[in-house]
Amino acid sequence: MKLQNNIALKEWAVVLKALEEGKQTILLRKGGIAEENGEFKPEHPEFFLYPTFEHENPQAIKPDWRPRLAAIEKENKDPKRIHFRLYATADRVEKVTDWEVAKRLIPFTVMSDEAVEKRFNYGDWQGFYVFIVRAYLLAMPSDLPVKSAYEGCKSWVPLETSMFTAGSMAVLPDAAWPYTRDKISKVIHA
Repeated sequence: MKLQNNIALKEWAVVLKALEEGKQTILLRKGGIAEENGEFKPEHPEFFLYPTFEHENPQAIKPDWRPRLAAIEKENKDPKRIHFRLYATADRVEKVTDWEVAKRLIPFTVMSDEAVEKRFNYGDWQGFYVFIVRAYLLAMPSDLPVKSAYEGCKSWVPLETSMFTAGSMAVLPDAAWPYTRDKISKVIHA
């Protein structure tokens, strides 16, 4: 893991809460209108996780997580500051273009079945990238000011300030991580 980095990946705040609690270890990425050619590219193997609320709505989240949305929003939504609590390393990145495979990933995310299907079918191609990520709680959470360059429907954000990762603690213990990672890989390649 890098000692410092300035790359962040935007993701729904509720998904980040699931990562933080060890309830989820995948990110399903497609792309936003501000992406080059509208397609997401898995460019960075390590990144800070930038909580966002763009396109997040209760219907896109599994019913058991919906009651938590207000608290998660209150914890993260500040029009002037970004609250960084997590760092991630992408252990594996897979491009999934088979809907049957994508459906098998639904139990591993807090996104609703409909939201996963919508993301799969969005844009010019069917499918999405699956990041199998190991999340780390930052030893020193950071708040950075929101900059206009960070706004908009884009995934990767080069931050104006590098932040440190030293002392970060893996959400899942070392003994559990290989099992978790390999379980998801087997689902993808079954």
